[in-house]
Amino acid sequence: MRLLTFAIPFCICSALVGQTRQYQNLLDTALKGHGVLIICSKPITNVKLDQREMLNYFYSHRDYANKLLDTIMFAGIVKNSKSVDTTQWQDNELEGYLLVSNRDINVPMGYVIRKLGRTKKNEIKTCKNEVRLYNSTDGYNRNLYYFSRPVFDNSKKYAIVQWDNAHGGLGGSGGITLYQLLGNTWTEAGIIINWKY
Repeated sequence: MRLLTFAIPFCICSALVGQTRQYQNLLDTALKGHGVLIICSKPITNVKLDQREMLNYFYSHRDYANKLLDTIMFAGIVKNSKSVDTTQWQDNELEGYLLVSNRDINVPMGYVIRKLGRTKKNEIKTCKNEVRLYNSTDGYNRNLYYFSRPVFDNSKKYAIVQWDNAHGGLGGSGGITLYQLLGNTWTEAGIIINWKY
C-alpha cells in the first residue's frame, strides 16, 4: 500500500513532465523556422481557420508540402481553433527569444544579456545589433512577430501554429503551419496557408 502511495504521484508527475517537454519541443520547432529574436508577448487570439475553406486547405497543403492533408484530423483542428488559448507568452516558455508587449516598447540591452545568456562574443554582438536595429526603427514599422498558441487535433498528434509579422501598413506576411508528433519529437508537416500584406 505504501508503495502505491508513492508510485501513483510519481507516474502522474512523470506524465506531466513528458507532456511539458513535448509542448516545449513543439514551441521550439514552430518558432525556430522563422529566424526571429523578438516576439510579441500577446499571442494571436483569432486563428484564421474556417470549416468552409477545407478544400482550399487541402489543395494548399498539397501544393506547399507535397502531401495530402487528412481532412478529418484537420477538421478537428479547425473546430478546436475556435477556443484557442490566449494566455500571454512568458519568458520561461520562449527561452531563446525576447518578448515585448507591443511595437512601441524598446528592448532594453540588459534584458538581452540576462535573458539570452549568450556566452560567445559573436552571438552577443549579433543579438545586440538586431536589438539596436529594432529599437531604432519607428514603432509602426518594426518587424515584430506574433505567434498563436498551438491548436491541437483531438488525438494531440497534430497541431498548428499561426504566425504573423505585419508592419508598416503594407509590409509583412503570415501563415499557418501544421506540425506532427513523431515519437516524442514535433516536426513540421507542411504549410497550410500563407499570406502577404
